[in-house]
Amino acid sequence: MPNITFICPNCNKEGKITLMGETDGNFEKKCTECKAIIEIDVKSNNLIATELKNKTNTKQKVPSDYKTYNFQEKEIKNKEKTFWVKIISFLILTASIMGLMTGGSLYYAPEQFSDSEEIKIYIVIENKTNFIDSATILIDNKEINQTYSGNGTYVINLKPGKYNVKVSAEKHRTSIMNVYIPPQDPDLSLIDYSSGLEGINSFTFFLENGEGSVEQDENTYLKMLNWCPSLIILFSLIGLWGSWVTYNLQSYKNAQIGAFFSVMAMGFLVIGPLLGIIALILLPKIKKDFTVHFKK
Repeated sequence: MPNITFICPNCNKEGKITLMGETDGNFEKKCTECKAIIEIDVKSNNLIATELKNKTNTKQKVPSDYKTYNFQEKEIKNKEKTFWVKIISFLILTASIMGLMTGGSLYYAPEQFSDSEEIKIYIVIENKTNFIDSATILIDNKEINQTYSGNGTYVINLKPGKYNVKVSAEKHRTSIMNVYIPPQDPDLSLIDYSSGLEGINSFTFFLENGEGSVEQDENTYLKMLNWCPSLIILFSLIGLWGSWVTYNLQSYKNAQIGAFFSVMAMGFLVIGPLLGIIALILLPKIKKDFTVHFKK
């Protein structure tokens, strides 16, 4: 069993390898000094060549662009996420509660605002061909002082509220209209009240020839009082649901729906819609935090 002497190409340390009955081949031997693996080529019991296979002291290098996990940064991001979730949920919730309050106040709106000042109301009366200058006006079946100013226009004074107005004239059918006069300031400089605004402080009656009576359409404000409170309350409830969905990060799409209806609830007329719009603008900041099943 011949011994072959070799020199380690890594540390130049002399070493020996004992061949066990073989005279030719390629063998591996670990250097006793540097622990490197050496490939030894032997032919006819003679050393032909040595080659370093690898170095055990070679260290694995970390890529320069490798980003280490920062636990502190993750904690900050979680706190930031929680902050925006709470803020957006609160905005939707507040807008919806304002809507509930507005809807409730409209639902229980008083028949008349007894503490308000009287407002100058213009009643315009005409038939198919001309203005009528000799008509009788009844407010809630009671006569009221009226002043004729020409062109079929009669001026009366009423406080804001709901009224049943009946207009009659000789040889004409009585015209009946239910109206709601909203609280208003006739001194507003942005609006010219001097000639009246139709449906607000001016109402036009068209009289037909004949006998009996005819109902005219309610003014817009009264129609709103009849159906708006229910819609506003419904929209507010959807907004409340959207606030809960947002806070629990259940569905981004449903959160958008809730925020939208919190705007439509018209809470405090302007403030509620403004808060809802802000919530809609901020919602994309937390879109990725919603449950995966509902992200799409």
